[in-house]
Amino acid sequence: DLVICLTQEVEKRVLAVGTSPSRIRRLPNRIDTRQFHPIRDESLFQSIASRFPAGKHILQVGRKCHEKNLDTIIRALPLLPKDYSAIFVGNGDAGPYVALAEKEGVSERCFWITSIQNSQLPLWYSWCDCFCLPSRFPSEGFPIVSIEAAACGAPMVVSDIPPMNEYMKNDESACLVKDYDDPRALAAGIEKTCGNANYRRKLSQGAYE
Repeated sequence: DLVICLTQEVEKRVLAVGTSPSRIRRLPNRIDTRQFHPIRDESLFQSIASRFPAGKHILQVGRKCHEKNLDTIIRALPLLPKDYSAIFVGNGDAGPYVALAEKEGVSERCFWITSIQNSQLPLWYSWCDCFCLPSRFPSEGFPIVSIEAAACGAPMVVSDIPPMNEYMKNDESACLVKDYDDPRALAAGIEKTCGNANYRRKLSQGAYE
């Protein structure tokens, strides 16, 4: 009866295969903002911070798969200051990524977590120095984790592709990276976001709005 599309990009693809525009409805992903909201009480972060080295913390939440582009985050780490570490949360085979981290000499700066309870995720999003999702897959719906992170005011470093750039504006609500497969470009976006307090605050507020 109807075809539900999460984003404009998905709608374009549905139209391209011949679906009548009258049958299409746009219905974006959504979250419960009573659960996902900024947390500013620093004392609540101690249980997370104590698990990792001091410094800047890059958070990635999602499946461990090619589309999510964990490998470029790992390759970006050697180009960042040594106090930057990456925390990868999600299901999937971490083996190839662990091997890549060892090859790149950053295994001690990468941390692998299979899952975190939804009730705890707002703490992680609010605590991290940046949320990084350099997705390679432009036709997916706006990822739920990105909406969660934005609702918690996480400064975001994401790919400059649909649907991310349908909703996020570069240097206002996210740092959008055009060359998201280039470790140098991604490292530059991460360092710009984590290392500049004013820019980070601007992205945090913009993401929340």
